[in-house]
Amino acid sequence: MRITTQMLNESARQAGLPINRSTLLDYIKNDGATNPLLEAMNRNKENVANTAKKSNYEKLDKEADQLTQSAQVLLQNGENSLFEQAKACGDNQKVYDSIENLFENYNSTLKALRTTSNTMNDFYRQMLLEAPAETKEGLAGVGITFAKDGTATVDMAKVKAADFTTLEGLFGKDSDFVNKVEFLSTRISDNAEANVESLSSAYNAGGNLYSAMNSSKYDFWG
Repeated sequence: MRITTQMLNESARQAGLPINRSTLLDYIKNDGATNPLLEAMNRNKENVANTAKKSNYEKLDKEADQLTQSAQVLLQNGENSLFEQAKACGDNQKVYDSIENLFENYNSTLKALRTTSNTMNDFYRQMLLEAPAETKEGLAGVGITFAKDGTATVDMAKVKAADFTTLEGLFGKDSDFVNKVEFLSTRISDNAEANVESLSSAYNAGGNLYSAMNSSKYDFWG
């Protein structure tokens, strides 16, 4: 975009700076000196960028929190277990709905992680992509498949046709996949929330808060 003298003066007005009769050439000649107008313009650009980042992190926090909740619903134990309730009443629909909801939130969280790409979020995204690795064959057997980008596709007809005991093993309280998802999504949400607070206060505490997790990323599951 071509910047004109009129545009610079308008920026000065919006920034609350006095408007003088300097031309664009004067600004260019003065590039080695402290220039309050150019500093204000740079601050405005930084504020716009931070606002966009904050919005993306807020969305990631929301998506990850919903993923945590959908995983916790399936991991409930005892009387509150969806699987036990389904066995008692003979209606499996809540289980089916919860499985479908889990993968909708799984895909949404992956997308939000791509949008907020940085060292920690790329790490979390990779861990989330690897979460189904040990159970991919079993998941495929009940209609859950994964694309090259890691997003899941759910064939609900196959899910409903699957043996109920098999579904409980794949998605119930002892599920390797769902437990990993719950663990990761909680930390993704915490990280996103910390970044929202950091951007709000113009103070970046993310490195200190997550340095321990980052240093042990090659032995993530212990």
